[in-house]
Amino acid sequence: MRIVMTVCAVVFLSVPALTRERTPDTSPLNITIPAAEIPYNTSNGGRFPGMYQSLTLSNDAAYAGHSAVDYALDPVGGWAQTLGRISFDVVMTWMPGGSGWLHEEWHRAVLGRYGFDSYNDIYKFNIGSDTVAVSHVSDADLAWLKEHHNPDMVRLMEAGNEAEIEQTRIMRRDSFFAGRPLKHDLVWYYLSLVNCSYYIYMCTTDEADTMTDKMSRKEKTVEERDFTGLDFNAWIYDLNRPDEKYSARGTHISGNGIDRYIKKSDLSDSELRYLRRTAAVSLLNFVSPQLLGIDRFRTTDPFTGGGLELNGALFHHLTSFGWDIGCDMFFREGEKNVEVIFHGYSNKSHFFPGIEAGLFRDPVTIAGKTVYASLRALAFVQPRDSRFKTSKMEPGGLLGAGIAYPFSSFGEIFLEGSVKSDGWVTGDVYLDRQAELRTGVTFTI
Repeated sequence: MRIVMTVCAVVFLSVPALTRERTPDTSPLNITIPAAEIPYNTSNGGRFPGMYQSLTLSNDAAYAGHSAVDYALDPVGGWAQTLGRISFDVVMTWMPGGSGWLHEEWHRAVLGRYGFDSYNDIYKFNIGSDTVAVSHVSDADLAWLKEHHNPDMVRLMEAGNEAEIEQTRIMRRDSFFAGRPLKHDLVWYYLSLVNCSYYIYMCTTDEADTMTDKMSRKEKTVEERDFTGLDFNAWIYDLNRPDEKYSARGTHISGNGIDRYIKKSDLSDSELRYLRRTAAVSLLNFVSPQLLGIDRFRTTDPFTGGGLELNGALFHHLTSFGWDIGCDMFFREGEKNVEVIFHGYSNKSHFFPGIEAGLFRDPVTIAGKTVYASLRALAFVQPRDSRFKTSKMEPGGLLGAGIAYPFSSFGEIFLEGSVKSDGWVTGDVYLDRQAELRTGVTFTI
């Protein structure tokens, strides 16, 4: 709650992008219905939503909510619209579709990938709560995951943070390529980034142990217990102990079940130092001209002589083996939309490079009909077996393609597919090799 109020005050008073001037918005509102994410939706008895689906639905909630607030308060003025967006984002922090909901759904997606049941406690509507649990997870499922797939166990702990940072990238991309003014979504954007960095930092303080003890005393049954407690203490703990039995954590203070929660006092000095460094490096996520209201830079393409627009940002992701630090660049020339991402994967002591490029919504004429094609290619080397303490590397990557077919003046149906190797990829729940398919409908209002 302290984070929410601080961010709202700072953004409202000092961010140039939230100008009090009346600037009419004529950009379209795109709402996407993510109908299928396969094989996630069809495996293990059927699971919904997957990572892509929950991210898309959360973006829909943000975009539609902000546009509705702006439309309703337009007769009053810019101050009222800004205050309305802030109020909406504060409430949505604890509501289905909000950033907190998305955070928990990406935790649940990792569990669901193996068919494990869970429940997102955001549906309890505890507005203002300091913590939200992913409950109804069994000790047996967590013990199995830890023993057989420790990289997925580590991924489970960082997935919520990954979700919020990836959402801000999509918001920046939509602003740059689709022309949606980022000022509409900037409070949501800031809340997510501040939460991500502060959460990591808080896990290194004495407050972490106080909060953990409070949670442990409150949660008497396994069903109501969160799957991990504070995410990042568990993340660094399991990174360093890939072969430890889950039962080694001991018995819960109630005498019922395993003591799941990792406290600050359970970490070694080196683990605590690494976690503090992680919190500091996560501030790279704030390095973006778009956060200052600069939508794009304009220059001349030195090769074609045409007008070129560009922008970019730095980013920091936690991964199943450590970090991914990089630079995300957007380029637009005419109808060509290109994204280039430089990845710097790191485990405890070694660096592994990667590069990614994408062509976004390129118009193509097929049988006299204009459709929109997208391509994506990622090549990398990463630590072998997602190990935190190895110098061995293995190459990998991802290839993806998609097409969007306009069926009317206000709607498109899309189909996207990808194949990937073993390895961690942002927003892809599978750490092993996998082929995936996504489809849905986008409406333009």
